[in-house]
Amino acid sequence: MANLPQELINEILLWLPVKSLLRCRCVCKSFCAIIKSQSFINSHFKRSSENRIHCKLIELGMDNNGRILHALDFNEDFQQEVVLDKLLPTMTFDLLFSYCNGLVLLWIDKLSLWNPSTREYRILPAFPVKHTHNLSFALGYDSTTDDFKAVVITQKPGCDVSHVWVFELRSNCWRRIQNFNGYTSFKLGGNGDCFVDGALHFICWGNSFIIAAFDVAKETFSIVREFDDTVESPIRLHVFGGRLSMSFFGICSEFCVDIYARKFDGVTFTWTRLYSVTRQQFSEEAIDCFVEGKIAHSKKGDKVFLSSNGKLHSYDFGEKCLQEIVTKNAISLDIFSCTESLVSLGSLDEEE
Repeated sequence: MANLPQELINEILLWLPVKSLLRCRCVCKSFCAIIKSQSFINSHFKRSSENRIHCKLIELGMDNNGRILHALDFNEDFQQEVVLDKLLPTMTFDLLFSYCNGLVLLWIDKLSLWNPSTREYRILPAFPVKHTHNLSFALGYDSTTDDFKAVVITQKPGCDVSHVWVFELRSNCWRRIQNFNGYTSFKLGGNGDCFVDGALHFICWGNSFIIAAFDVAKETFSIVREFDDTVESPIRLHVFGGRLSMSFFGICSEFCVDIYARKFDGVTFTWTRLYSVTRQQFSEEAIDCFVEGKIAHSKKGDKVFLSSNGKLHSYDFGEKCLQEIVTKNAISLDIFSCTESLVSLGSLDEEE
């Protein structure tokens, strides 16, 4: 390795998974300097995302024995259990989370950031307001400053004024920004992976349902789409093939779940229906996976993983086949797809 050009060494390291890179930091000082550099961290995540490598399906939930926290590798047929008891201190909890670019924002009594790949975690400073009515939160990435931002939206019952707070990872502090008015409730989109095109996306409603986008860099809201009374409201937002997508639960003509994706044609954004799953194809329990369950997309985008009633299923769009995946039986189960990241949270509490 000592005789290899620096460019080739960098190229080799960029293809390695995070676990191997953490070990490589101990090989020599030059390796450690490369792997810890911000430019390498950004390049490694970009390479992994574009090539859909080092991507895992993370499961978080509860079973009869306590916590479930493990990963299924999209590229191989094995699962690896991850233990992080300090992050999950109680035996019963209602887990809420948001995922963005390798990091997870968790709400377990307090807001915490977690990197599943390095197993670093960081409890954020106390939230600056006392009430947490109708609280929605999400994690985004600001490419202009190369920084992560946590966005929290709070509302008092019956009030159509949304108070918005932003936390910046580097400054480690909260600040209040302009309100978003006219909508009485926000619903966190998707499985927490609703960050796409530089914006966080939410389903919210007042006199009508809308999809709202929060530009993470500009810190401004805009309306992506508004739905009139003749259209069913979206039940979930998620990201499919790098595009914002939404699921509808239709009951007018037939009981079905429709999945639409947004595409930019160079002038405007258009919505195209990708798939439709009906009760004629599957049992009521199977359809409930799409309606009630959590959704994560596979590496190739040819199937989705769904969790419902503590069970994990995969649905192949081409074969139109729903299959249960044998994992640990759970009382509750949340899932999301996660691309490995070397981003440091500045925590000294790291498990090897």
